[in-house]
Amino acid sequence: MNIHKTFVVLLALLLAAMAMVPMVSAESSEPGVTTQYLSPQEGAMFTGANPEKDIGVGGMLKTRTAVQSVKSAFAAADAPQWSAYTDLWRNWLSASPVYCDAYSRSRTSSGSAYDINKIAVRERVWRDGALYNDQPDTRYNSADAQVNYQYSAVYTGGTWTAQSDHTFELSGYSSWYPVTTDTLT
Repeated sequence: MNIHKTFVVLLALLLAAMAMVPMVSAESSEPGVTTQYLSPQEGAMFTGANPEKDIGVGGMLKTRTAVQSVKSAFAAADAPQWSAYTDLWRNWLSASPVYCDAYSRSRTSSGSAYDINKIAVRERVWRDGALYNDQPDTRYNSADAQVNYQYSAVYTGGTWTAQSDHTFELSGYSSWYPVTTDTLT
């Protein structure tokens, strides 16, 4: 009987410990990738929105330092920093437009543009499940790709969802294809 009580207590402790371990989403399991949900103030730096008045400003930002695909003595000493961003927001006025901003950026560690072979973003925006925008921007030998969408109508309510597929390709480095999303209700 005493062994049974000890087993029950150990099992309860094990279950309690498992409940305290933070859950990690599948998107953050990729090594070297940081996923952030930006505050309105941080998001406004990308979009130009007013963080004090506009609704939904912030968005999702994924960042990664490019990883050499093969170690080489001729590789650049400073690998580029890649960032993928999507933000879906609206002005504080009730009948205002809905905006979606999506960016793919390649930078040096000091923040200067770092041109890569191919950089792209494909932004899709849905309202209540209906596709309203599907727009790509692909650049070669560039550091930036972006798509900015604006929907204006008398009624802009509903549930808005955005998904952006990003492309980062540079010779000598592993390519990266992150996906960023955002929602607005």
